[in-house]
Amino acid sequence: MPVYGAGQSRNPNKAKVREAMEKIGERDFLLVVDMQNAYLPGNPWGCSKMKDAIQYTLQMIDKFPETQVAFARFLPPDDPKGTWKEYNQTNKNINRNAWMNEFVEELKPYIRRDNTYSKSVYSCCENEELYQKLRQYERIFVTGVVAECCVLSTVLDLVDMGKKVVYLQEGIAGESRKKEEEVVSVLKGMSPVHILFR
Repeated sequence: MPVYGAGQSRNPNKAKVREAMEKIGERDFLLVVDMQNAYLPGNPWGCSKMKDAIQYTLQMIDKFPETQVAFARFLPPDDPKGTWKEYNQTNKNINRNAWMNEFVEELKPYIRRDNTYSKSVYSCCENEELYQKLRQYERIFVTGVVAECCVLSTVLDLVDMGKKVVYLQEGIAGESRKKEEEVVSVLKGMSPVHILFR
């Protein structure tokens, strides 16, 4: 299989990124991934840049019509399959903590029943209702956590759906800065054909 974007620069196309940010249109959508209390600094799955990512996400929410924003969160399934049984057993104390599973306080003014979606694996695209909604749009802007888990898995699924992904680095937090940079390094191999970086 050829390298993604073969024959083109592997660096983000700055003109396309600038255009994407300046012209939010009816075919654009903002997906906020797993911004839950468990990922706040000091908590079990804490991401050091989480607070900054929240503030950036709030700025992005204000740029989009409210019908073009969705919030996804991880909730453990009642009957996990395969390795997810071990995962959920290992993390049962977090999974059973209702506060840990809630969206962070800053996002609550924007949360509605019709714009929130639950998933039980890493990728947001596992939720069929959200998947069908995303199919209606061309460019998906992504913020959230964790860069090296749920965000990465979601971005790869969006690429396979044929979506242009705008990876909003300031709005994405990983377990560490190093892991955030490693994810970007991998995804840059798909830029600018599949992914733009901001």
